[in-house]
Amino acid sequence: MPRVLMLFNRPRAARLADAEAGRCPDELLYGLRALGRRGWQVELTDDGFADYFGGSLLKALDDLLSRGGRRTGFHLKQAWRLRERLRAADVVFATADSSGLPVLLFKEFGWISTPVVYASIGLAETFADARGPVFALYRRLLRHADRVLAYSLAEVDALAKVFEVRPERLRFVSFGVETDFFAREAPAASPRPLSFGLDHQRDWPTLFAAVAGLDEVVEVIANPDIVRGLAAPRNVALVPPEPIHLLRDRLAAAPFVILPVRQNNYTGATISLLEALAAGKAVIVSRTRAIEEGYGLRDGENCVFTPPGDVPALARAIARLTADAELRARLGGAAAAHVRAHYDIAHYADAIDGALREARR
Repeated sequence: MPRVLMLFNRPRAARLADAEAGRCPDELLYGLRALGRRGWQVELTDDGFADYFGGSLLKALDDLLSRGGRRTGFHLKQAWRLRERLRAADVVFATADSSGLPVLLFKEFGWISTPVVYASIGLAETFADARGPVFALYRRLLRHADRVLAYSLAEVDALAKVFEVRPERLRFVSFGVETDFFAREAPAASPRPLSFGLDHQRDWPTLFAAVAGLDEVVEVIANPDIVRGLAAPRNVALVPPEPIHLLRDRLAAAPFVILPVRQNNYTGATISLLEALAAGKAVIVSRTRAIEEGYGLRDGENCVFTPPGDVPALARAIARLTADAELRARLGGAAAAHVRAHYDIAHYADAIDGALREARR
């Protein structure tokens, strides 16, 4: 049984325990459990995040490179701690740039020879102007990745153009979600639309401006650091981040979901979007290229698109869904069927499985 070492940008053991207890979907583990069902011996460890002698020095270097890398992250402390496991694995799946780049540095120095499948989330957009010594280092390191994955077609194009990743090593992979986790009977319905997400691409100022003139109260689950200092209107109920199984209940009760996103080339809101669609919700989402292309979405058919940053358009869409229960039901039914047919976690795991096997050849 081939062994894959999965690397994450933050500890994941607790999430795995929650997944095994039915409290966390597999997409938050990047398909770890589904890969296990495909014949992989999957290794997950949080040891790379533990304190150890010399780790603080490596963390300081991490921070230095992260600043030069415009906060991409560079978890050298993690990679050094796991160097023997990296050598012993049959293949490494680095699920984020911050975990993958140091492993590629080890390959640059000849310290490991293990094949690496590297998933990028926003690296090319961060370095859109393509300059500086950190950019030059990262571009060199990407040459050591056996496969480079991206979750939007726009990012595939950017990685090819900005980082000169060769087409034969570059793959578009669509996200998938554990649809069964979200397909459940709704609790007592809430009259409040829901907006949720913790990433920095969420466009909370546009949402706040759009709902300010409406009567409806909108529940918002956001990263507190991102919304701090923003003036939320009276009809926005800010909710602290909560475990995914509790969010699932809140999502099931919401009449519809609003996901405003800034224009970007990668995956802001994509997982949240697929989760909301899997729950059978009508979703209003910003028409970014990353969301519009590659996921089979059609405005008025299985979602509602609005232009990024367009306050009046978003306000009109919210008012429309608020007033039309039949439209909400039609969109939600089509959304759930679409995600179950094409974007279940099984489809995602098949793509990752294929990339891992290609890298080993």
